[in-house]
Amino acid sequence: MIVLKDTEKLTTAQITALIGKIRAIVYTRVSSDMQIDNYSLESQIDICVKDAKDKFDISEDEIIVLREEAESGDNPNRPMLNYILFLLQKGLGTKVIFLHPDRLSRHLHLQQQITHQIWELGCDLHFVEFDLQKGNAESMLNYNIQGSIAQYNKAKILANTKRGRRTMVSDNKIPGMNRIYGYTYDKDLNTLVENSIEKERYLLMVNMILEGKTGSEIAAYFAKKKYPAPKKDKWYQATISRILRNETYMGIYYYGKTEVVQQHGKRKQVPKPRDQWQKVTIPAYIDEVTFGRLQKCLDGNIKNGGRPSEDYLLKGIARCGRCGAAVSSGVTSKTQSGHLKYYSCTRKSKKAYSVETGEVNKICLGENWRVDMVDSLIWNEVVKLIANPKTLIDKMLERISDVSKVREMKKNRDGIIKLIKEKESSKARYIDLYAEGFIKSKEELSKKIEPVDLEINELNTELSAITDNLKISQSNDDNIQVAVSMLDKYRKIVKGNLQTEDKRRIIKLLIEKVVMNDNKKLEIVYKFSTFKEIESIKSSSNSINHQVYGGPQKPVYFDSGGILGRN
Repeated sequence: MIVLKDTEKLTTAQITALIGKIRAIVYTRVSSDMQIDNYSLESQIDICVKDAKDKFDISEDEIIVLREEAESGDNPNRPMLNYILFLLQKGLGTKVIFLHPDRLSRHLHLQQQITHQIWELGCDLHFVEFDLQKGNAESMLNYNIQGSIAQYNKAKILANTKRGRRTMVSDNKIPGMNRIYGYTYDKDLNTLVENSIEKERYLLMVNMILEGKTGSEIAAYFAKKKYPAPKKDKWYQATISRILRNETYMGIYYYGKTEVVQQHGKRKQVPKPRDQWQKVTIPAYIDEVTFGRLQKCLDGNIKNGGRPSEDYLLKGIARCGRCGAAVSSGVTSKTQSGHLKYYSCTRKSKKAYSVETGEVNKICLGENWRVDMVDSLIWNEVVKLIANPKTLIDKMLERISDVSKVREMKKNRDGIIKLIKEKESSKARYIDLYAEGFIKSKEELSKKIEPVDLEINELNTELSAITDNLKISQSNDDNIQVAVSMLDKYRKIVKGNLQTEDKRRIIKLLIEKVVMNDNKKLEIVYKFSTFKEIESIKSSSNSINHQVYGGPQKPVYFDSGGILGRN
């Protein structure tokens, strides 16, 4: 019997070897809420495996057990729940066994959704403590009724929990929270109490800022002193700033700063008016006057900070080939002929100070690139493209005109749209869990939602590219002639004496991004799909009336020569 827990997965070789040998998947779950769960994982496994043996003559070596720990039954994105469907799709097992329907979910809609996904794969669903018969109308009715009852019972428990929390706050207690530097959460008193060591270090931060130090200097000092950071083993300037901006240290903790509301059919977390926040009195470390002085000093540090130059072409479209972050022009060096500007990854300026060594660790170590040479090279490429755009467009059409490729792109598009809908449903469910109190804080909610948002953004980017390529496949010679005719207008303009801002706007019409790699190569990703009149762009001599836009196409590479700069 194979037992997998948390995020454990089988290798491809293991899956291949087990095809035809695994007959059943047993799923077990306990949530973090002990008021609701009455089963241990071990007891669920024992009961389900025994039932598989007695009723279906399935031996232990024909079973895979998936253990889901501390996961709510309302969570649509449970790792092991998703893995059930993955294994079934790969041909491992024809039956999924649960102890009870509430182990599948305590939310009726999610329960129905997963049930039908398993059935659509041609597999059976079996509950030890509930007799589910797929083709029996009465059995299905009872299945849905018990799902509704489970959801109702859970909602009642939650309502009582929320009422208890409000009562706690009115009694000057805090019903659980994330850590705040300088304080310790006392579980017996249900409030924040003084952490003497961290209080001393917080006050040291305050004094250093008032004496003119910066957040980076404080982070470096704390790291050298080997003071433990709030999270992990590094001090960041942003950590110092976040602590010093927090008004909690004046002696009042505010509970209920946000609420979840329904907007356009979806739940969203929104801030509540300040007068609706609930106050909990805690030990004060500074007074209001000192806090005000502290904020002015922090604001002054921001105003006095360096500003990236605006006089460069690739603003907003340059990306670091090492880490993928934005690239801007803010680094300069002095030479005999004057100051040289460099493109530099924005993450190079963000520093982490290691508590172990006290040394600074730059987040990115990518190269710097001379602005004058990069801008000249990119602009020359754009001028060449405008002079002869049909060659590139014809190559793009040739690449995707094949009927089988178009069919494959349409299939991929439909699959991505389906995935996006599923991820959006997962995100909405997380917000529901926060509204219902099962996700305790905004920080915990953000940790759950951020990876889903990242997946959605990546899927949307891929969808945009596929959609635009499908548009190209439907283009004809007339469309290309229209495009070439439009670009004729650019050809006259680019020969004039354009300002940097005019060049920048033209570049943004034609280029998706420019990636600056460590191997001395620039990567230009053009954007072409359709041609449409959008707006007029005023230049020093003419106006541009059309732009070319669309999803990313095949990148164009070329050597940068000697335009790498100092690190």
